[in-house]
Amino acid sequence: MTNTIQEAKRLGIEVFYGDTDSLFLGTPARERLDELIRWSKKELGMELEVDKNYRYVALSLRKKNYLGVHPDNKVDIKGLTGKKRHIPEFLKNTFNQLIEILGQVKTPIDFDVARVKIKDLVQDSYSKLRNRKYSLDDLAFNMMIGKSVASYTKTTPQHVKAAQQLSNKGGDVRAGDLVSFVKVTTGSGVKPVQLASIHEIDVEKYNEYIRSTFEQVLDAVGLDYEELTGAKKLTSFFSGG
Repeated sequence: MTNTIQEAKRLGIEVFYGDTDSLFLGTPARERLDELIRWSKKELGMELEVDKNYRYVALSLRKKNYLGVHPDNKVDIKGLTGKKRHIPEFLKNTFNQLIEILGQVKTPIDFDVARVKIKDLVQDSYSKLRNRKYSLDDLAFNMMIGKSVASYTKTTPQHVKAAQQLSNKGGDVRAGDLVSFVKVTTGSGVKPVQLASIHEIDVEKYNEYIRSTFEQVLDAVGLDYEELTGAKKLTSFFSGG
């Protein structure tokens, strides 16, 4: 790929990033791009093709970590942690708001505005968590139990632990049921929503979920989660940009 990058630069094509199987280029003239494709096939025996066309791309310092916005406002984020099925509702909602903010960016000025909005969004989510403003339903993980509670003898996943607690209290939990549970600081570390109190919520555990969900995107737009949440001394929110 190094040779391809060098050839692209020789042709006057701006190269933003390259790794083993992809190149992020500026918007080259079609004839320059065709010339690069022909060169690659002839000199390297490698077929190059345009995979995606982004309106803008934000690249992070982490390897293969980026976000790109298509002309139709669709947003690609490598990994898409916020789209995982079992994360709590408050994280899904916040992540969707973040995607909507990024999808509206059309100019460099829009991008600066988006960074401020993203900063406010993440700080607001963190503040609500710290101050226990989210409901138990907002914080709940929802997972289906695959077999009867009694069938789990060797390993006991977290949602099964919650189901066992319900059963011990007389609840009827069957295979195929959806179990809603929250992370708590007491007992086994989880409780079914029906038996939990907001005061038992393990704020630090949920903070880690917020971090893992948004850190990748924050990194790509030049923001730092620890600075936003006060874990690191605030020198400048936009020191990365």
